[in-house]
Amino acid sequence: MKWYRKAAEQGYAVGQSNLGFMYSNGYGVPKNDAEAIKWYRRAAKQGYAEAQYNLAIMYDQGMGVPKTTPKR
Repeated sequence: MKWYRKAAEQGYAVGQSNLGFMYSNGYGVPKNDAEAIKWYRRAAKQGYAEAQYNLAIMYDQGMGVPKTTPKR
């Protein structure tokens, strides 16, 4: 966790994505969807596909963000 955080804080997309994963699953830290979204978003903005995918899943499931229903 320590090294993921250091990498993430230095702007390394893989570290940011991994930190998001740790928060979204509660590995080494208390589960915190809002914190996971924050780190996934930072990595996704850098074009890191894995973070983009995980961020999309969280939005789809309404985890850490309000869930929206599709318009019919």
